[in-house]
Amino acid sequence: MEGEQKELPAKAPKAKGKGVIFLAAVIILLALLGFAATKLKGGSTIGGKDAVAFDLYVMSQCPYGVQAEQLVSKVVDNFEDRVNFNVEYIANKNNDGTFQSLHGVNEVEGDKYQLCVKAKYPEKFWAYLECQNKNYQDLKSTFESCAKEAGVDFSALKTCAEGEEANNLLTTSLEKAKSLNVAGSPTFYIAGKQYTGQRTETAIKRALCEATGNKPGKVCDDLPQDKEFTAYIMSDSRCTAEECQTTSLEQQLQGVFPKIKFERKDYTTDEGKEFYDKYQLKYLPAVLLAKEVKEAEGYSQVEKYLKETDDLLSLNIGASFDPTKEICDNDKDDTNNGQMDCADADCKGFLACREEGAKKLDLFIMSQCPYGIQALNAMEEVLDNFGKNINFSVHYIANEQADGTFQSLHGQGEVDENIRELCAMKYYPSTYMDYILCRNKNIQSDWTTCGAKFPKIKTCAEGDEGKGLLSGDIKLANELNIGASPTWMVNNRYTFNGIDAETVRKNFCQYNDVAGCDKTLSGQAAGATSSGSCN
Repeated sequence: MEGEQKELPAKAPKAKGKGVIFLAAVIILLALLGFAATKLKGGSTIGGKDAVAFDLYVMSQCPYGVQAEQLVSKVVDNFEDRVNFNVEYIANKNNDGTFQSLHGVNEVEGDKYQLCVKAKYPEKFWAYLECQNKNYQDLKSTFESCAKEAGVDFSALKTCAEGEEANNLLTTSLEKAKSLNVAGSPTFYIAGKQYTGQRTETAIKRALCEATGNKPGKVCDDLPQDKEFTAYIMSDSRCTAEECQTTSLEQQLQGVFPKIKFERKDYTTDEGKEFYDKYQLKYLPAVLLAKEVKEAEGYSQVEKYLKETDDLLSLNIGASFDPTKEICDNDKDDTNNGQMDCADADCKGFLACREEGAKKLDLFIMSQCPYGIQALNAMEEVLDNFGKNINFSVHYIANEQADGTFQSLHGQGEVDENIRELCAMKYYPSTYMDYILCRNKNIQSDWTTCGAKFPKIKTCAEGDEGKGLLSGDIKLANELNIGASPTWMVNNRYTFNGIDAETVRKNFCQYNDVAGCDKTLSGQAAGATSSGSCN
């Protein structure tokens, strides 16, 4: 169920810096009313006049959308005469007629080229898409080569993609997504209703069989039945914080495994403590699955996040509540050591126990996270508004491995950029935002273009000094259990989420009465939400 949204990605059971990827798929087709179904080159189909609509909404450079498109090739041939498969795109149209997309201007161009192939060469669309998806992070570099590979006239394609025709195609596509309030990539609809079930080959086939009244025949008759199994949810009733709530988690597991059954355990009971000790648990909540899960359809989606623990499989969900430690806000001495709540050393990383600092704003990000980039860009206006009345700092979200290397959600490139930005902060404390804002225009580009005015970055970033800066910096996010980019913290204690200047101003001024609080800053465009994160 994981995907990317314009503002808020659909969350799956998660570990810090990771996600469980659930796949979905679809392919482009055109409906020719009144004609019999026709097989098209590349695995696409055109259904008959009574065919069911299957619409997939994606961002062309979204990895989850790409995975969805790759999976559909395993489904489409079975329903070629019964289903019209179609792809639409997710972005925003600005008041000046230009477009804005989560992954930048190259994604907008990618949308246009793909829509032009869809409109002019429908029989070539899947071949073109399949070629582009091999390097989806840099679609611009494959416009011509993939046209050649798919047998598309590039000259005609370029004329379409760079002209008013593509603008109209993209506008129409975005309006269709907007009419359904679609923001997540991938999102897909079957017969006019949003499909929220499992995103596996078998599950999609099952949904299409239901939508078509099992008309494809043998493919529907031969679908296997799913496996039932039990999931044990281990939590602690003393923990009332959001981190211990499992309702959303259980709903998402139900989406992956329709026949899952839940059995709950509570650490505060004798049975719960026995279960906790038997399976050598540490952090709660914990999810342990019966080994029958291996026979369930959704198993491949979570397999890499499972670890054998005695006779069960433990699912890594990034839990952080330690029931053996002091609970920091319940007015009790939980560990019986004479130190209660914030007085106990266990509560060092608890936000409510941190010393408050006036006029302070901290931002925790991953440097290549699109939402983190938007948050940093918003700070240009925030800093101009507050001037010396705000003490702003940037921190990074990553993990340090035992061998001294680092791991970050968007790979080594993100680790390297985190280090460079920290070096900029050290050696250029008054102008480092100039470097960051320059990089944010195209975070995947050669950094030296932006770094030319900041010569000390190179030596710092390429040596042990830069690694030391990152090692020290990420300790704060890890201590506070902050894993979502961006996360803001006001005055050392109060966290919030947002990606626009006005959201930042409101939250900062909630705890600080300073000059600048009386002004209204730029908010989100109409129809867009005000937050989003990479987890």
